[in-house]
Amino acid sequence: MTATTPPLSDHVPRDVADWLRAGLPEAEPPFAFDRIAGGYSMLTYRMTDRAGHAWALRHAPAGHSGGRAHDAAREARAMAALWDTAVPVPRVRMAGGAADPLGVPCHVTDFVDGFVLDRAEQARQVLAPGGLRRASIEIVSVLAELHAVDPDAVGLGDLGPRADYNGRQLRRFRAVLADLEALDSPLDGGRTARLARLGAELAERLPRDAGGRIVHGDYRLGNAITGADGSVRAVLDWELVTLGEPLADLGMLLNYWNPPPGAMLGATVPTAAPGSVTEEEAVAVYARMSGADLGRLSLYRSLAAWRLACLCLRTAMRFDSGAMDGGEDPRRFASTTDQWTDLARAHLDQD
Repeated sequence: MTATTPPLSDHVPRDVADWLRAGLPEAEPPFAFDRIAGGYSMLTYRMTDRAGHAWALRHAPAGHSGGRAHDAAREARAMAALWDTAVPVPRVRMAGGAADPLGVPCHVTDFVDGFVLDRAEQARQVLAPGGLRRASIEIVSVLAELHAVDPDAVGLGDLGPRADYNGRQLRRFRAVLADLEALDSPLDGGRTARLARLGAELAERLPRDAGGRIVHGDYRLGNAITGADGSVRAVLDWELVTLGEPLADLGMLLNYWNPPPGAMLGATVPTAAPGSVTEEEAVAVYARMSGADLGRLSLYRSLAAWRLACLCLRTAMRFDSGAMDGGEDPRRFASTTDQWTDLARAHLDQD
């Protein structure tokens, strides 16, 4: 199977099946694969055998760019390192690279049953009474547990630079904006210039952080598996993990707490619904567990919103140019860009 092979189906080449069986001694082939919808970076499948065992197989898309958003090896390394900590993660069973039979970077984990909560209506339907409150507290407490992990103690001390996380993020996304501006897209309409100005202000005001803790990079309830009782059973999507400033994760989580539906393509997120703790209560949970100084948290909320605006604009322009094919209206993502840009401006003004 090569990087140009179509997505997995129930009819996989013999060498792929043999490779999977060698890494999963309990497996009883043949394997069946069901694609799990969601996300634009990595492909995820529920993989089962004839005995009913289940695993999750996740791999970079064919022809992937090799960027951080497709870094299956990094994701597997982080989850394996965190397995024996207080941070719930799926158990990594095997990992592969381009030289292995699947032909792309990938990993297999035990399948964790539960729900990925990304909409308020879904949460109302699947959670037991009190479940949303528990989930909204646990997603914060798990973040504090993550930031308490010593990277050196779990073998992640060399995961990335320990200092200047803020500067690294600013440089990365300002480069994204420069590339978008060069496209001269009809969707631009001054959006890249506005985001560039915000980036310049953030560069002036964000402190040169000491960093050095494990940072998830896209931490939110929608990137976790939750039980019907509201327990957080596993944190997912570790491909952006690095070492850096913990408040960046908290800022991202809070931005997803109660955003305007327009910022979420019309969806109302679970933590915006009755039954969840409020943003203020969430901040109090993190402060109590971490002991962190949250006096300039609004700056990190601004940074997170600015990053999301840059990503939404890039997605809009890629759909508009045909570089991404998903049947999406690029104008929806352009509108979402405006929502996150406004939020970035508002949080910056609160500092």
